[in-house]
Amino acid sequence: MQDIISEFISRVNVTKKDIADTVSAGVNVASFEIYQRLVGRNEGLQIALQLLEEIMTGDEEDDAEQ
Repeated sequence: MQDIISEFISRVNVTKKDIADTVSAGVNVASFEIYQRLVGRNEGLQIALQLLEEIMTGDEEDDAEQ
């Protein structure tokens, strides 16, 4: 299962980098609404990574207790 998780993390990080590159270059950011959407999407991806980290940390703690 670790391979799926690693792939997920990798894809999320690539998507976050693409968003950051788009915003910093100003490419395809024709309005403030589009900018807000990109920033929101980036924040959502960051939250997803944090949730995954919490789940993985919780699993490791559960394994250590057993």
